[in-house]
Formats: sequence, C-alpha cells, structure tokens
Amino acid sequence: MLNKKTGLIALLTCVAASGVWASQLPASTLTNYTTGDVLLCFRKGGVDMVVDAGPISTFTGAAHNQRIPISQYTGTQLADVGTNGVSWSAFTWLGNNTLFITRPRSSVNQQTVPWNAASSPVQSGVAGRMGTIPPGALDEFNLLVYHESTSTAVVEEDSSDGNQNYTDGASYHSALTGAYGSDFNGKFQGNPENTTLSSFTTSGKVVRSDFYQLSPTGSLNSPGTWLGYFELNTNGVMTYVAYPTTTPVISSVTRSGTTATITYLTGLYGTYNLIGTSNLSAPVSTWPVIGANLSSGDTSVHTVVDTDSTSNKFYMIEGQ
Repeated sequence: MLNKKTGLIALLTCVAASGVWASQLPASTLTNYTTGDVLLCFRKGGVDMVVDAGPISTFTGAAHNQRIPISQYTGTQLADVGTNGVSWSAFTWLGNNTLFITRPRSSVNQQTVPWNAASSPVQSGVAGRMGTIPPGALDEFNLLVYHESTSTAVVEEDSSDGNQNYTDGASYHSALTGAYGSDFNGKFQGNPENTTLSSFTTSGKVVRSDFYQLSPTGSLNSPGTWLGYFELNTNGVMTYVAYPTTTPVISSVTRSGTTATITYLTGLYGTYNLIGTSNLSAPVSTWPVIGANLSSGDTSVHTVVDTDSTSNKFYMIEGQ
C-alpha cells in the first residue's frame, strides 16, 4: 500500500489540460509495413492474428499515463482466434537492432523485472525472426485465407512450416517458436507472451504485459527501459498505457465564485484523499479532508469540487 503524500501543492491556477486521452494511432498497414511499426500478435488453436498497431514513435512519444486504444483490429477478427486461453505479445525492432518487446505480468499491479539488453549481433538474430512476420501476414492477406483480414489486422494460419501459402515470410507462431520451440527460436532471453485463462472473459480481471526498450549494449545484464504496458480487457479490447505513474498528480485547479474544481490523474495503486488548507504553516497532518476515497487505479483524469469562500487555498493528494 502507498504510504506517502503526493500531488505537489497546487495553488489556484489554471493548468491547460490537453486532450491526449483519446488519441488515435496513425494509419499503418501490413501491406506496406515499415520497420518500427509495433506488431501485436495473437495465437491459439491453429489460428494467429498479426496486427500493425502503428509506429513505435506513437508509443514512445506519448504523455505520462496516456491511454492509447489499439483500434486496428475488431472483435470479430479476435473471435477467429479466441479471447479465452489466447497467447499474445507486442514487439518491434529498429534498423540498429534496438528491440521493443513485452514481458507478461504474473501480478496485474506489479511491474515485471526488465528484460536485459544484449549486443547488437545478438539482438540482430531476434530482429531477423521478427522481420519474417509482416511478409508472412501479407502472404496470407493476398490469398484471403481468412476473409475477415484487413490491411491492419491479418488473421492467418498458425504454421508456415511447409505451408505453400507462405512464400515470403513466416506465421507469427512459426517465427516465435522455430525449431527451438519458443523465444524467437531461442534467440531471445525469454517468453514475450501473455496467455489468458480459459475463463478470462468472465473473470472480470484485465491482464497486462510490460513493454521494454532494449538498446544494443556491450554490457552484460543491462536492464531495458520500461516504457509502459499493454492491457487486454476481458471484452477483447487492447489498450497501451504509456509511462504510468504509481502516484496521483493534481493537474489543474480552477475557481468560479466560491467553487474550486480540482482535476487529478490517478496512479495505478492505492486509495487517495484530497486535502486542502488556506494556512500553509499548518502541519499537513492537520489539513482537512475535502474528498475521501477518490477514484484510483485507472490512470485516468478525475475531478472533485470544493466549495469554500476562502480566496486562496492550497491542495494536496494524500495516498494511502
């Protein structure tokens, strides 16, 4: 549990809040795939789906706690693969062999230990396996093996090994497993996939996979950079949360007459109280609670109203 006070004291000033919460991803397609586009892939029971989720710059350039809906696939397409018991991962690579790749969480509210970056030659082998997936998806798209396929989300056969439909690339499953059986044919250090429970759609609980950047390095055991996480909802909707904070932050305070409206961003964990005072010399422990048990855990924007005739007042969010 959190045991700190956070949300730096906010004077009654207006901070502009940009509308970043419903951002749409740029159009990117598997028919004209560009290195650095993030691939979101699903597989189960002989069927895969490869999704071009847009350029990596969309994910690395997002604001803290920005929620990005992955809208390039439909529920109908995912139903071809399945939502219960489905395995999924997200990844991409750059020309200098920088890798971006997921690591599944075993506890939904606890970040994983980062993957370690490796040398450029080592990561080149992983990038090479990843690079066979877009042309493989295009092979299947051109043949319309599954009619639900679109240029941004291709439903495909699970195995490309010995499959005459694959002429230029590999299926997601075959590229991931290879002769080794997993981990991009043993070229990567671990399993990037998250697998949902057989009762996932009725469980009421999302699953999350952390997203790491692994820039090539000459050092051993150099932890990757945590960028955020992918969150799969029980309804099949995938969302990316960028640079999530674990503590709430007051983003703006506006006043009209005797009414102050406080806007805050929640963290991932804990419960929060909004406290306020007009006397900065008073100990924080004595500040009155204005809003108790505030909304928490969704990294979204919320507001609370304080009616007070005091012309100058200071606020803080208290995390428990």
